[in-house]
Amino acid sequence: MAGQLSSPLSTGDAGGIYEYDVATILLSRLLRGVSVPVGLHAPVVRVAFQQSNEGYPLDDVVAWGHADPSADEPHIQIQVKRSVRATASDAEFVKVMAQVVTACSGQPERILERHLLFGLAARPSRASHLDELTELTEMARAHDRHETFESLLREGITGKPLRNRLAEVSEAVATAAGATDPGTVGPLTHQILRALHVWPVEDGPDGRDWRAELDGLADLAAEAGTTSTGIMDRLRSLAERFGPRSGNVNADHVRDQLARFQIYLPGASADIRPPASHATTVNASGNSTVFNGYYQQFGPVNINSRPAAPGEDNGTS
Repeated sequence: MAGQLSSPLSTGDAGGIYEYDVATILLSRLLRGVSVPVGLHAPVVRVAFQQSNEGYPLDDVVAWGHADPSADEPHIQIQVKRSVRATASDAEFVKVMAQVVTACSGQPERILERHLLFGLAARPSRASHLDELTELTEMARAHDRHETFESLLREGITGKPLRNRLAEVSEAVATAAGATDPGTVGPLTHQILRALHVWPVEDGPDGRDWRAELDGLADLAAEAGTTSTGIMDRLRSLAERFGPRSGNVNADHVRDQLARFQIYLPGASADIRPPASHATTVNASGNSTVFNGYYQQFGPVNINSRPAAPGEDNGTS
C-alpha cells in the first residue's frame, strides 16, 4: 500500500557493511563531542538511523548539532552509498537526487537558514566524480541566485569537467523531479547543490576517517583502560544493532551501552565508574597517596595491609 510505514528490519539493507562503517564514525564523533565531518559546524549531540518513517527522505543516518532554541536543532540527513557515480545514468545517484527533491519540497527558507542540510557519504574513486561534485556544491554556496551560478559555469570561465558535471547533475535532478523546463530545473539544481554536502569516506579499518577516529579516541581509551580499536569495534556492533531498529541515541546512551561491556568512558559531567561490586584490592597503607588517588579515580577499594612492624605506624592509628 502506498505510503505505508515499514520496519528497517524488513526493507532489505539491514546488513550494509559500508553503511555501518559510516555510522560507527558518527557514533565515535558523538562520544567525543566533535562536529559532523560535513555540513554542521557544531558538536554532534544526537545520531539516528533509518529515519524514513520519521519524515527524513535521506534516511540512512541523521545527525543533530547544538542549537538555540533546541526545538529547531540544525541537522543533516545523510544518505550512504558505497558505490555511486555523479552521473545522470547512475540509478543510485538519481535515487539520491529524488530523495533530496522530496526533502527540499516547499522548504527553501530552511535551506537558506542552513537548517536543512543533506549529506552524501560515499566511497571515493576516480569514476565517482565526487571531487567535481564537491566543488560544484561549494560553488553553488557562493551564489545566492542560480543565474549567477549558471553564468559562472560557462565555456571560457569554468573548465569542461565541471561544466559536464553540472550538466549530469541537472539531468539527474530533472529525471528525479520529472521536470524538463530549464526554468524549473536550473533553480532546483542550484538549491540542491547549495544544501548538499559530499563526504568521501574510505571503507574499512584502514580508511582515513576510521584511522582519524582511532587517534581521536586515544585519550578516552586510555582513561577507560582499553584501546581505541576496542571502542570502535564495540561501536560498530552497536551501529549494527541500532541501525535496523531505527535507533535514535545521544552520547549518554552510547556510554551506557558501552558500560554493559565493561568499557567505562567519562561522561560530560561526571566519570562513569565501574559498579562498587568491582572493588579492587590494592596493597597500600590507608593513608597512602596510592590509595587516595585510586579512590578518587575509580571508587571503592579493598586494602591488604601488612602487619606493622614493632614501633611502625601502619596508617590506621
